[in-house]
Amino acid sequence: MEDSDKKKNEGGGRMRRGICAVVCAMAVSAVLWGCGGGADTREEEGAASTNMQEKAAESATGTEENNGAAGQENAEAGNAGAAGQSGSSGEDSTDTRPDDTNGGQNAGGSAGAADQTAGAVQLAGTTFSILGDSISTYQGYNPVGYYAFFPDNGEVAEVEDTWWRRVADDLELTLYVNGSSSGATVAGDSTGTENPRCGCNELRTNDLSGPKGACPDRVVIFMGTNDMLKAIPLGDNDGTGLVEEGEIKTFSDAYTLMLDKVQANYPLAEIYCCTLLPVGDYGTETPYVEFVNGGKLTSADYGETIIRIAENRGLPVIDLSDCGVTIENLHEMTSDGVHPTAAGMACIAEAVKSAFVGQTQ
Repeated sequence: MEDSDKKKNEGGGRMRRGICAVVCAMAVSAVLWGCGGGADTREEEGAASTNMQEKAAESATGTEENNGAAGQENAEAGNAGAAGQSGSSGEDSTDTRPDDTNGGQNAGGSAGAADQTAGAVQLAGTTFSILGDSISTYQGYNPVGYYAFFPDNGEVAEVEDTWWRRVADDLELTLYVNGSSSGATVAGDSTGTENPRCGCNELRTNDLSGPKGACPDRVVIFMGTNDMLKAIPLGDNDGTGLVEEGEIKTFSDAYTLMLDKVQANYPLAEIYCCTLLPVGDYGTETPYVEFVNGGKLTSADYGETIIRIAENRGLPVIDLSDCGVTIENLHEMTSDGVHPTAAGMACIAEAVKSAFVGQTQ
C-alpha cells in the first residue's frame, strides 16, 4: 500500500508541476507580446538582410546562421564639416575594459561587487534596442537603408569593440535593433517615413521592435551630437510642452517629440537617455579644445537639455560627459574629436552597464 500511495503522490506532483509550467508560459507570453508598437513591416529583397530584428529572431530560435553584412556605407558629412574631421590619428586602439576580478578590497567593496553581479544576473537574457547616430553604427548591424560610419571610418575595426556589443556580451543581453544612422540629428521633419537622418520621425521611432513586433525591455537613446555640430537651436521645451508634428526646428522640441513617440510605441520598455561625449575642435593645439558651435553652445549645453527633459519625464539618464572621456584625453579616446576609438567605446559601455545594473537594484 505504501508503494501505491507513493506512486499516486508522484503522479499528482507531476500533474501539478505541468499545470504550473503552462500557467507560467502563458504569463511570460502575455508580457512579451504586451507591446507591439513600431513593428518593422518593410519587405527587403535579396539574399542577405542586415536588419537586427532578423538577427534577434535567429537568436531566439537557437540557430547559429550568420547573416552577411550588407549595410549602407557613408561618411558622416555633418560631423566632417562642423568638426573639421580628417581621418585617423594613427594611434592603436586597445581594449581598456576593466578587470572584473579586481573587486573591492574591503567589506564595502565586496558588497558593491556582489550587488553588481546580482544585477547582471537579473539582466541576463533580456533585450534592448538603440536609437542613435554614427557613434553607435557598424556596417551590417543597422537596419537596411541606414548609414554606417564604422568600420570604414574611424578607428573601431572590430564589432566587438563597439560600446553596444560590449554591453550585450558582458551582460548577456539580446540586441533587437541597433537603430542608428550616421549624420542623424534629432531635429527635422517628424513625419518622414524614409529618411534615417531624423531621430524624431516616423521611420526612426517605429524601427526599434523585435521579432513580430516584440517590445524591447530597454531602449537606449544616444543622439544629439549632430544637432550640436550643426548648431540646431536648443529651444526652451523642458519635456512637458506639446509638440506638433512637422518640421521641428529646435533640439528640445525634437527631443521631447521623439520621447513622446518612443514611449507610445514601446510602453513596457525602460527608456534611457544618454548625454553627449565632449566634442573637440579638430586641428587645434593641446591637441583639442572644446568645440563651440555657431550658437556659442557646447556638447555640455545639449547634455543639460537632455537631463532636464529626461528628469521631467521620470526617465533615467546615462551621463556620458562623466564616463572617462575628457577634452584632455580626447586624442586617445576619439579618432577625430567626435568618434570614439575602442578605448572610448569601452568608457561608454561601462557607463551603460552601470546604469542598467543600477536600475535592477
